[in-house]
Amino acid sequence: MSESNIGEGSSVGPDPYPSGPPRYQLVTCVRDLCVGCQMCEFACAIVKEGTANILRSRIRLVRTEPVLMVSIACRACAEPACVDICPQPGAMVINPENGLVMVENTHCDGCAHCIDACPFGVIALNPDTKLAVICDLCEDRAEGPACVEICPKDALEISTPEIIAQKARKGALRQLLEELAGPE
Repeated sequence: MSESNIGEGSSVGPDPYPSGPPRYQLVTCVRDLCVGCQMCEFACAIVKEGTANILRSRIRLVRTEPVLMVSIACRACAEPACVDICPQPGAMVINPENGLVMVENTHCDGCAHCIDACPFGVIALNPDTKLAVICDLCEDRAEGPACVEICPKDALEISTPEIIAQKARKGALRQLLEELAGPE
């Protein structure tokens, strides 16, 4: 079925997965630098929703240990559960330009299945529109994500899964070398 038939009584939407490899970028947080100030949440809420209400933010501050906080936004999963579970054809799709999950407001009915499916808890319902909202890396800002720009400790950065994996490998190798060296 062609995409031009969408909206004409069709129950099948466009393929949510674009062809070709998108550039999966996401906001990551360096746990050791995050102080839990919530400036990222305020910046997001102000830029995306026009209010200083952190409950309207698309990035979440999460306490991972009693004294450790970390900010988390959409993880740009390669095969996002939110897209797979969405019962409304075309409501949750992957942007072929940047690999981000997008909510198509004309198709979203606010059922919240995507919220339940997201293993990171980074999708919310806009209380005014009753539609799903998700981080779009502030695609409409030339400066990029407001949360990254405002973070006073530079704990937030734009990254990719490949960069994250590379850092993890370097960290594991460093730890292994330290263990092999033994006590000095």
